[in-house]
Amino acid sequence: MRKIIYFSYLSLFILAFSLGAKAEESPDFEGVKSAVFAELLGNGLFFTLNYDRRIAGNFGLRAGAGYIGSLEGDGGILTIPVNANFLLGREGRYFEVGGGVTYLNSAGSEIFDSGNQWSISLTFMYRRQPLNGGFMWRAGFTPLIFEKTVIPYYVGFGLGYAF
Repeated sequence: MRKIIYFSYLSLFILAFSLGAKAEESPDFEGVKSAVFAELLGNGLFFTLNYDRRIAGNFGLRAGAGYIGSLEGDGGILTIPVNANFLLGREGRYFEVGGGVTYLNSAGSEIFDSGNQWSISLTFMYRRQPLNGGFMWRAGFTPLIFEKTVIPYYVGFGLGYAF
């Protein structure tokens, strides 16, 4: 079953990138190139603040950070998602496909063991981002692959500002 899930996501990822490569769009991204947003669940697992930037055409990079838990340092979880993504679509309406890694540091909790962990994170989202900037949002699936666990139907929701 796990191999079927991996193969399905890999196939969807390759298909989305090949469609983007064949699209007859201008090489320059048509809208504003930067966005900051808060994400609930998603690649950062719980809650993260993120920065996304178009690097070349519709290709972009995103990095964020999140913390949940005690401010005294006992039982908190730090997450840092770093992803590459590609936007398919026009006029502010996009299908965002991407992948990357999420670093997780836990001081010990009911969910995660103490120490450092890494996960592979994928992104399959609808993204609404006005061409001239302003309020943006995104929602979709963000499968997570840990060393011993796969969460194929994890979701994420983001709200922010594009500029």
